[in-house]
Amino acid sequence: IGVIALLLYCTLSWLRQRASKSLVISVALVVGLFLCARWLDMYLTTMLFQAGFMAILVTLIVVFQQDIRRAFERVAASGWFGHQPQATVAAGAIATLVESVILLAEQRTGALLVFEGREPLDRHIRGGIPVDGCLSLPLLCSIFHPQSPGHDGAMLIRGERIERMGVHLPLSNNLAEVGGGGTRHAAALGLAERCDALIVVISEERGTISIAEQGELREIRPAELTSHLERYYEACSASPQGTPWQLGLKHNLGLKLAALLLASGLWLLFAYRVETIQRTFVVPIEYRNLPENWVIDEPRRTRAELTLAGSERALDMLDASSLAVSFELSHVRSETPYSLRTESSLKGVPDQLSVNQIQPREVQLTVRRKPVDEPQPNLPASPAK
Repeated sequence: IGVIALLLYCTLSWLRQRASKSLVISVALVVGLFLCARWLDMYLTTMLFQAGFMAILVTLIVVFQQDIRRAFERVAASGWFGHQPQATVAAGAIATLVESVILLAEQRTGALLVFEGREPLDRHIRGGIPVDGCLSLPLLCSIFHPQSPGHDGAMLIRGERIERMGVHLPLSNNLAEVGGGGTRHAAALGLAERCDALIVVISEERGTISIAEQGELREIRPAELTSHLERYYEACSASPQGTPWQLGLKHNLGLKLAALLLASGLWLLFAYRVETIQRTFVVPIEYRNLPENWVIDEPRRTRAELTLAGSERALDMLDASSLAVSFELSHVRSETPYSLRTESSLKGVPDQLSVNQIQPREVQLTVRRKPVDEPQPNLPASPAK
């Protein structure tokens, strides 16, 4: 239940944050079809789901590998593995940033500023020119000047220093969220979809200021920029209050409870079937390793009725084709009747099941030597012509 609840929680979190409404409806319909197939004993449909489960799982891993990788990176950056928080950024540096952004917006100079969060950025960004300079209004304005070589790229800011300029960011495919924005807005949203960085983008055509964060892009007023940067830097530099277990329990508590209840319901529906039931099978009787030149007198019994008792789950997992009564006849040495017990020669019954009844309990068997063929009499040779 715990393992299934964890998997369901990860799935529900991803669906709530990233998946579209149509995808959620499609997944719900597929799950509902599978449950109906199990409930109505639709054998072919259930078998199709079981055969394609591994293929679907591999496909999901390939398609959503970026989201899976980001989930692991978020766990690593959450403080569970000793992640050190960022240094506090002075109020003067934030004021310089806000002043520079407002000035660029008034001049309608396109700009893209990336503020690194707790998650690493190296695998998401490409290129760039190392700067390692202090934040200042003249430097920011000169970097994004239309005649500057790196004005079309993004500026990477770590703490109070400009790390790189002219950085290339991944583009987003969510055109509905980008709206009327251009390539800069698509790049800002593309990086925000992949990590926890904060991206400030200035529109060259409209002179507006937008913020991309946690997979969302929205336009803000210049007066709101200071509070956004202060809140973001405070969240990145703050140490976790409490142990990782306490923080993990408090985060998305309602969603965790929903996943736990859903996992418990699935367990009750599919796994909790401990009542003892019985099923009867018709199993073949085999005669093995009869010595050469010996035969069994006919008629001989070829079938037996076997009744097994156990849980429904164990009986569902039983491979009925493996059940058989197998008599070992290698010890036959005389022409006398043999009484063979069927239960002691039974094979293929798992330990979770018990033999309630088997008919017949014994098989009476008579063997005899194979008669030697008499030689054919010599026929007279035909006369020569």
